[in-house]
Amino acid sequence: MATAVKPRTASGSAPAALSEARESRYSVVVKTTEQPAQIADQDTDQLIIQRVLAGQRDAFQTLITRYSDPLYRHALCMTGSPDVAEDILQLSFIKAYQHLAEVRGRFDAWVFRIVANGCKDWLKNIRRSHLSYDEDDQPSSYATPDEELDRSELRTDLDKALATLPSSLREAFIMKHVEGRSYEEMADLLGTTVGALKMRVHRAREALQALLEEKYA
Repeated sequence: MATAVKPRTASGSAPAALSEARESRYSVVVKTTEQPAQIADQDTDQLIIQRVLAGQRDAFQTLITRYSDPLYRHALCMTGSPDVAEDILQLSFIKAYQHLAEVRGRFDAWVFRIVANGCKDWLKNIRRSHLSYDEDDQPSSYATPDEELDRSELRTDLDKALATLPSSLREAFIMKHVEGRSYEEMADLLGTTVGALKMRVHRAREALQALLEEKYA
């Protein structure tokens, strides 16, 4: 059994909206012996953090429940691998739990940047190792009809084209066009300006268009 991760002066929460398999994996992040605390869903993140830091470690579960699903989807879009996304998310929550006392401002933006940095680090490592997308992580193709085959092939090609983009451009494109976030929300989460993000998305679109035109022009 995994031992509890002791926060430096903080604690954390756990998953509720996760599947049982994912929930059991994250339970080792913050393993406690205290009885689960009754925490209202409307409690603010800051209030929950204060409770965790005061010793109510099971409260961290509420934060994991609130944010694990969108963070997992972002990691999955960035890496293209469910297993890698799970690993990045688990490590990110461990890091968030250990450094919870360092949160300044919004917790959701703070933990998002931890996950985003984990994705960028992974992308740098696979490029350095000259690794390509795992074929098992690509969308499966359909036998019929032909139109479904074409759409499946296009989705696969788009995924591969996204994988070649610099991590900052890929991140901006995914947040805008896959996750459907506004530029204002993106700027808040990433700690940058709306103008910079618009430029990244524009550059990503141009790069993807050029890559796809090589095959579909």
